[in-house]
Amino acid sequence: MKKFVWGLVIIIILAGVGFGIWGFAKAQKSKEQGKELERITAGVLVLNKIETEDVEVSLTEWKNLSEADPSIKDELEKVSSIPHSLQNKMNEFFSAQPADKYEEVQYLQLLLDGQRQLDLKNQQAKSKRQIEEIVKAIDNLQNEINQKGLSLGPEYNQTMKALETEAEAFKANCNNIISKTAYDSPATQLRTAGFDKAFDVLKLTIIQSLNNYVDLQDSIKKEIADLANSNWINPLR
Repeated sequence: MKKFVWGLVIIIILAGVGFGIWGFAKAQKSKEQGKELERITAGVLVLNKIETEDVEVSLTEWKNLSEADPSIKDELEKVSSIPHSLQNKMNEFFSAQPADKYEEVQYLQLLLDGQRQLDLKNQQAKSKRQIEEIVKAIDNLQNEINQKGLSLGPEYNQTMKALETEAEAFKANCNNIISKTAYDSPATQLRTAGFDKAFDVLKLTIIQSLNNYVDLQDSIKKEIADLANSNWINPLR
């Protein structure tokens, strides 16, 4: 009986040791994968969240990711046995999105520049010359968007249409004032609330989209780091 018990204990110990070695070996493979993924994605998974009060967005990181995307996808395809969860996230992140997000962030920067130049939140009455400058700024903003060939996806159709409608109405009101006043006429109070709100809605919608993308990036970085730092993994998972 004692021999049986001791034999059983030895078997359990050996099984435990074997299980531990198996888990360690699996972890080593995962660690190698993680290190390789860190190498491939180094320098591109560096996007930062955008704050609603920001007036300047760093475009460089978004541009670098967009330009590096094709080569990164090629290298990722050579890495075998990436965990399913991480694979799905990387497929989503590195699909067509880097180019789309780079357009979004460029569009956002133009909106930030335009809103600052238009000074819509300033409720002071404007002279005829100031109103002419506002109309010119609206035209310049639209021209720059067209020249850069920037566009937003269909998910922005509603907010884009709202901004275009408010911009047309605001510009028409400005031109009407310009046509009826002289340069020495008293300053005129402009109705900016609708135009300013439409600006804010589109701006905040783009910021939310970009920040969701950064959240996905951060989740990918965490999973890659977990792989790269693996010491033991349950081999039965």
